[in-house]
Amino acid sequence: MVHKFCSLKWLFIAGIFILIVVTILLIAKPAFTQSHHEEAYIATVDGVEIHVSEFQRAIDANRAGMIKYFHEKYDAVPSAAFWTTPYGGKEIPLELLKKKALEDSINQKIRQILAKEHGVLPDISYNAFMQNFILENERRQQAIKNHQVVFGPAQYTEEAYFEYVMGNAALSVKNQLMEHDWKPNEQQLITFYESNKRRLYRAPATVKVRLLSLSFLDANRNVDALLKTRAKRKLETARQKISSGVSFELAARDIDQDDQVTEQIYNLDSYRHNARSPVAQASADLLPGEVSEMIEENGRFYLIQCMEKDQLGSKYLAFDGIREQVLKDYIDHQYEEYIRERLTDAKVVLNGELYGKFQM
Repeated sequence: MVHKFCSLKWLFIAGIFILIVVTILLIAKPAFTQSHHEEAYIATVDGVEIHVSEFQRAIDANRAGMIKYFHEKYDAVPSAAFWTTPYGGKEIPLELLKKKALEDSINQKIRQILAKEHGVLPDISYNAFMQNFILENERRQQAIKNHQVVFGPAQYTEEAYFEYVMGNAALSVKNQLMEHDWKPNEQQLITFYESNKRRLYRAPATVKVRLLSLSFLDANRNVDALLKTRAKRKLETARQKISSGVSFELAARDIDQDDQVTEQIYNLDSYRHNARSPVAQASADLLPGEVSEMIEENGRFYLIQCMEKDQLGSKYLAFDGIREQVLKDYIDHQYEEYIRERLTDAKVVLNGELYGKFQM
C-alpha cells in the first residue's frame, strides 16, 4: 500500500515537472531578452541602433508565417526540436526566422531614419517609443475616466501603437515629398497609370440592365392587393410580348408603362450588397439580350433585360475618374522605391554576439 502511494506521489511530481517544462517551452523567450542591458542592440543602420526589443517585435510578427511555411513545404509541425531542425537538408526555421526579422527590422529603421530627416519623428530610439507608448495609453485611460471621446482602441498594444505611429509618419513624409521633390506633372501621372493599369486599375465585373418596374404600394407605402394583381398581370403581358420578338421598350409602351423603364449598372464584385437585392442577383445571371422572369423587391415587380456584361479586367477605370487615386499610388510607389534605394546604400553592422545567442 505504501509502495503504491509512493508511486502515485512520484507520478504526480513527474507530471508537475513535465507541465513546468512544457510551460517554459511555450513562454520561453530568447536568452538575451531576459538579461540584456537596456541599451543592447542587435545591429546598427547607418549608425542608428536597432534595439533588441525591436528585433523581438519582428520575430513575433514573423513567427506564425514561418511555422506555416515549413508546414506547407515540409509538413513540419511545431515541437521542441522544430526551430533547430534542418528541413530539406538546408533550411532551419530559426535561422530563416532570424534572417527575416533582421531584414524587417532594418527596413523599419530606414523608414524611421527618413521620418527623422524630415522632422516627423524627432527621436527614433526604442526608449523614446516606449515612453510615448506608455503616455498615450495613460492619456486614453484618463480621457475615458473623464467621459471624453477616444478614437481608436481604449488601450494600444505595443504592436498596434507601433503600426499607428509608423503609418502616420510615412503619410507625413509622403505628403512633404509630394509637395516638393516628387510632385508629378500630368504626363507623369498618365504614364504611371498606363504602366500599372493592368495591376491596379482594372474595372470590376459589371452588368448593365434595363428595368421595367411597377409598384404595388398604396399612398401609405403598404401593399395593395389589387394593385399587386394588376401590376403582375401587366408585366406578364409585357414579358409575353418580349418573348414573341417585341423590343423591351415597345413592350413597355404597349402596356402604357414606358416611363417606368430605367437603366442600372451593378458591380458584380459587390457580393454583400447584391446578396440583399433579388434584382441585382437576377441581373448577374443574365447574358446580353436575355430577359428575366418577374422579380419582386421592395414593393415592386421588375422585368430585367441585360444590355452589357463586362468581365473583370475586360475594361479599365478611366484616368479622369480616378486621378486622385493614381496620384496616391504614384507617391506610394515613389516612397517604396526610395526605401529600396536607402536599403541598398545603408551601412548595416550586426551585433554578432547577440544575434548568435538568439534561441526560441
